[in-house]
Amino acid sequence: MTFWQNVIQFIEKYDSTVVNYLLHIAFAIIIFIFGRFIASFISKQLRKMLDNRNVEPTIVKFTSSSARYCIIGFTLVAVLGQLGVQTTSIVAIIGAAGLAIGLALQGSLSNFAAGVLLILFRPFKIGELVVISGIQGNVDSIQIFSTTIITPTGETVTIPNSQVLSTNIVNYTRQPNRRIDLTIGVDYSADIKNVYKILQSSVDKTANILTNLGTTLRFNELGASSINFVVCVWVTNENYSAVRTKLLENIKIDLDSNSINIPFPTMALNIKK
Repeated sequence: MTFWQNVIQFIEKYDSTVVNYLLHIAFAIIIFIFGRFIASFISKQLRKMLDNRNVEPTIVKFTSSSARYCIIGFTLVAVLGQLGVQTTSIVAIIGAAGLAIGLALQGSLSNFAAGVLLILFRPFKIGELVVISGIQGNVDSIQIFSTTIITPTGETVTIPNSQVLSTNIVNYTRQPNRRIDLTIGVDYSADIKNVYKILQSSVDKTANILTNLGTTLRFNELGASSINFVVCVWVTNENYSAVRTKLLENIKIDLDSNSINIPFPTMALNIKK
């Protein structure tokens, strides 16, 4: 009996099994190709979406790659199932390993999840002036597990993302305008109406104040050593520091020229007997 005759007899005997197995292989290949296509498509779309939101490049790369590999992983499990491999045990092992890793990296995963939420909700962007956990500075980077800010004194502060998300975030840059609030104390002997006129004059001569948003001048309180007035004016964000400094300078000069004293605050002294 020739070789081909043996092959024909084998196919005739096991034709249904062979055809069935070939179909499973064909479907497995189709599933794998389709899964890779879906993984690449979602990864590219996710990368494009994050790039359009000006997300940190490191986070864009990590997020898109993670999504791609997760889809490929599920695709491989589906392919093994199509080939007749019992995937229940594989999924159980993967689940147990994931649980163990999750418990071991609980803090890191918490920071990662917080980083994802910061990306989605964007309470601040790189370069904006913020206060996070009581620390003021400009946002330098938003990384996967932490956020870095640069303080006005040049210090680099790295804050875990979970801590960033769990505290109040003050963003000074997001709004185009910002209000300057000053408390000015003068001697009790000063005439209140005259002080109002002097403060208004100081505001009027200070450039870059947004007068259309209104100015607030009011008597605020009777302090321990002075009567205190509140001066509130609006400026654009980029002019805040310069206008605040110039306004304080004008107020001091105008009060001095009108012989109105700004007293030192009263301090309690501990006298030893």
